Amino acid sequence: MTRGLAILAMVVLHLFCRRGEDVFGTPLLWVNETTPLIYYLGFFAEICVPIYSLCAGYARSLGCVQRRETWRGNLKRILRLMENYWIILVLFSILGLIFDRTGSIPGTPLDFLKSVFLLHSYNGAWWYLNTYILTLLIPASVLLLPVKKLRGFGGFAVFFGYDLLWYLVERLGLWPSSMVPVIVFVLKEANNLLGILAWYWTGAYICKENCLDRTAAWIETHIRAQWQKPFLLLCFVTLFFGFNMLQKAVLAGTVGVLIFFLFNLWKKSANTKKVFLFLGKHSTNIWLVHMFYYNYIFGNLVLSLNYPICIFLFLLFLCILTSYIIEWIRCMIWKIPKLSYYCG
Repeated sequence: MTRGLAILAMVVLHLFCRRGEDVFGTPLLWVNETTPLIYYLGFFAEICVPIYSLCAGYARSLGCVQRRETWRGNLKRILRLMENYWIILVLFSILGLIFDRTGSIPGTPLDFLKSVFLLHSYNGAWWYLNTYILTLLIPASVLLLPVKKLRGFGGFAVFFGYDLLWYLVERLGLWPSSMVPVIVFVLKEANNLLGILAWYWTGAYICKENCLDRTAAWIETHIRAQWQKPFLLLCFVTLFFGFNMLQKAVLAGTVGVLIFFLFNLWKKSANTKKVFLFLGKHSTNIWLVHMFYYNYIFGNLVLSLNYPICIFLFLLFLCILTSYIIEWIRCMIWKIPKLSYYCG
């Protein structure tokens, strides 16, 4: 369900965190001449990558706790992800040949071949692919070492400090650079990995320390049942307005962690759970394809709806429809009898 929240945030971020001439469509409400009101929802959605990383770290730690993690299991996860990626790569390369007037998709045969091995990208959202795969390739005993050594609130302080330090390294331009293409690629991938580690570690730490259950128990003990939802809502509203007033992207990780807690402490109805579980199941495919529909091959199709809510819903519809097509192709390749995962 949390991945479902993260993918909604990612779509909102990419569509609406825009000002001035970059604004999509015709928002009805404007704060000033350059800033539509919906921009603030888009800026708040900066939490999407931190939340994805929290989920990945939590799942990795849970696998270790339950002694389910093996290198074979991680390899299967990578191959399962790559299956979807390769299907999407071929599918949109074919669509690019037909509909992309710029010729950038699929580009040259070398571009396509490099994309097969994740050395080239047609889509700006694909940068996280390599990062996620790297986290699975690094043994948990190495990657989660800081998580194992820390206890109590000190762990959160260390991870927050690391996040702030990394922000300063990037902001001050202290990260090394190079003109050699191979070194540029390696440095970029290392930069991406190091950039998400604070949130990845935090997700693993939340799992190891059982923080969600302990926080839920504290709320049950100290706040009356009828005030629990208003309390969580007040926390969310405070975070939303505080983050937007400060307009500091460095706080996105911290806000993401707090939203992770609020979302998982929120007692959802059965229908709400179904919605977020449905989005969570489709989240990987939505992540991999959504930019093609508003920024690359079919941008004019989606943006022609003009109004933000229409653009958002139509884009989500196209992505989910495409997700079913991707899964159907995968089932046909492997002769799987039905779309069990997505229809279960």
